[in-house]
Amino acid sequence: MDAAQHEQDQEQQSQSRGPRYAYLRRDGTLDIVLGSLVAGIGAYAYQFLGGHYLGAEAFAPIAALLTAHFLVFVIILLPIEQFVIRRITLGGTGWVVPVRAIILVVVTALAAGVVVWLVADDYFDGDSSFVFFVFATVASHFAFATGRGYLAGHRRFRSYGLASGAASLLRLAIAIAVVIIAPSVTGFAWAQVLGPLVIFLWRPFRAPKERPVGSRGELTDANVENLDDRGLLSGLVLSSAASQALLLAGPLVGGALGATHVEFSTLYATLLLARAPLTLGYNLIARVLPPFTEMAARGERRELRAWARGMGVASVFLAGIGAVLGALIGPLLVQIAFGNDFTPESGVAAMAAAGVVLAAGGLFIGQILVARGQPARLAAAWLLAVGAAVAVILLPISDPLVSVTLAFLVGEIVALAALVFGALMRDSQEMEISHGYSVVKRSLDIGVALVLSILTSPVLLLAAIAVRLDSEGPVFFRQQRVGREGADFWMVKVRTMVIHHEEEVFHDHLERIQEADADDSVYTIRIDDDPRITRVGSVLRRLSIDELPNLWNVLRGSMTLVGPRPLVRVEAELIGLDNPRFTVKPGVTGLAQVRGRDNISIEDRTDLDEEYVRTRSTRLDARILMATVTTVFKDPGEHPEA
Repeated sequence: MDAAQHEQDQEQQSQSRGPRYAYLRRDGTLDIVLGSLVAGIGAYAYQFLGGHYLGAEAFAPIAALLTAHFLVFVIILLPIEQFVIRRITLGGTGWVVPVRAIILVVVTALAAGVVVWLVADDYFDGDSSFVFFVFATVASHFAFATGRGYLAGHRRFRSYGLASGAASLLRLAIAIAVVIIAPSVTGFAWAQVLGPLVIFLWRPFRAPKERPVGSRGELTDANVENLDDRGLLSGLVLSSAASQALLLAGPLVGGALGATHVEFSTLYATLLLARAPLTLGYNLIARVLPPFTEMAARGERRELRAWARGMGVASVFLAGIGAVLGALIGPLLVQIAFGNDFTPESGVAAMAAAGVVLAAGGLFIGQILVARGQPARLAAAWLLAVGAAVAVILLPISDPLVSVTLAFLVGEIVALAALVFGALMRDSQEMEISHGYSVVKRSLDIGVALVLSILTSPVLLLAAIAVRLDSEGPVFFRQQRVGREGADFWMVKVRTMVIHHEEEVFHDHLERIQEADADDSVYTIRIDDDPRITRVGSVLRRLSIDELPNLWNVLRGSMTLVGPRPLVRVEAELIGLDNPRFTVKPGVTGLAQVRGRDNISIEDRTDLDEEYVRTRSTRLDARILMATVTTVFKDPGEHPEA
């Protein structure tokens, strides 16, 4: 049984175990978190094992390989992984890695190989075979990053997490075997090369039989056309390079500022320990990028802006907590991990901890710009951050550790602010409506409809009694109306007409409207002196009491509180079912009702309905609801329909 089939079997088993924690199991987020933790622990264990058994001098070539690997992976391969995730999410099939990405990897591998060859005498004891290990490491990790991109793009998040952890464990297992058999530098180098190849067990490049979709359904061709990836890979690489410069250049800058060997080691240890949690963030971006990409494709930019605001506020809040914890326990943790000689000052530890939290926040907010295909904003934010850090370095601060960590913190603050600003900027592809607004609107519909149903029940009871006493027939009246997307539904009202009446009155009215000129204001929606309306019905219509049963339609979901009034089929076809008013649910009240009720022409009503569809928002809905109460008593009207 292959890994993909095993994953599907686990999915089915998890669904059968009941609802408890089922979402986390099915979603795959928990697997990514656990896989990332295993990967991080395994990576540190691999380094500790090599350092212990090889010794400081013999481990130097492995340390050099690991440093080169980390830089290549984060600056080059991780952007390629993000690029692949985005393309697969947008419907890409087959081999989606562009030629320019492969060329970039080859050039990077050649450059790293040349560097290793040039410094072979200093770091590799003249052993030029390490040039091969550089090429092999870049190639295996390129396959690893690309494969994970396919897994995340196809929403196989469980496989993504398992593969991440398995690669680290395989590398550690090979290293342990090398230690047991015969500790050697080349053995540890082979572990670094072979570990990532475990990705092929999950067959990442195989297209699934049924393409998985997100919670909002499948993307259309029109959605995909809204986004492109021009310049995206270059922007990702540039922004990754700038962000890593903030994270990794600290010790080198400290040395240039005159830091002693002890201060250099202390700064290195502090920043290394502080940025350890970022490993988890690098993997979790694979979980957030697909849904962000789908939202961007659908034009849900308002919701993406809300995510940016929320993550920005959370990052600042958590950075404050990180600063406090860094000051209190940061020096102790560094001391435990590296020894007494590496203990930093509490202020340095606080700034390092806060800066890393902000870096994590910027990492996730940046995925919004990646999803929207806006590499220029992404790269500009990180380049601006590097500029801010350089400006701080130039300040006359005597302590190099304080200067470097302060520059790191300021740079991350600027990066976070710039990324949030870039994500909040409006653009031409933004829809007028977001998923968040839809959720709020439906929640308000249910809450307000329930409250109004209870409060108006005495009025409805009196109206029912009056209707029964006034004329023969049932109290309530059901009529088929046209709802969203042209679908029919049954609308409930209090009966205001005699049960035996001629429909010619209404049809004649529609014919006159159809034959009239567009500028003719004589033929309004209202039918003057309608002979079908009862005496009680006239009062109920004037006060809009006959509409109270519409609240039942709101609770059922066929109507909403605010929207275009529902039309009968013949009137809807007169307007045209392709009109934008039919893209939303019909409402109990609407913009046309508060701007003129039924005293306006059908053309004016349609224009107002279209205006509502273009500009609808929670604020507009609230204004219409408040205006409805005033309009009912100030400007009574009648309706042509029963």
